[in-house]
Amino acid sequence: MSKKNNVTAILADLEEDLDNTTKNVQKVIFAAGSKGKNLKGVDQEGAKKLTDAAKKSGASKFVMLSSMGADDPSVSEEMQDYLQAKHNADEHLKSSGMDYSIVRPGSLTNNEGSGKIKLSKKFDEFGEIARADVAKTLVEVLDNKVRHNEVFEILSGDTEIEKAVRS
Repeated sequence: MSKKNNVTAILADLEEDLDNTTKNVQKVIFAAGSKGKNLKGVDQEGAKKLTDAAKKSGASKFVMLSSMGADDPSVSEEMQDYLQAKHNADEHLKSSGMDYSIVRPGSLTNNEGSGKIKLSKKFDEFGEIARADVAKTLVEVLDNKVRHNEVFEILSGDTEIEKAVRS
């Protein structure tokens, strides 16, 4: 566990009991992934278990890192199992009764972040975005008043992240 600027990063095994990971936690960002090694156990069930633990502990908001295409997993035969796992986790969060933001980025790159994105409920295109810009977006939507109970997609763009998530 590490703590900086009143933010605590907690490492946990998403296939184990997660109740202790959310004690005294006000808000949660789920940004884990199995890299294709255990889609159901981590990307789906791990996200569901963390949602349930956060709700049980009284957390006020859950920010889910999802993926473009999770709304329609059949959009990609190659990625269908991954997108289905993300879809199922997203649906569980939406039906949990918790306040949430579900962020669906395009393909992740290791490029340097620009601090700028484009944001839409749903794009008619696919594209890329730097991991750093996704991370900054996840933090920006922690605010309870920002993208409250919304699902949205992000790509690299020309609008400052703080402005994009608040408009």
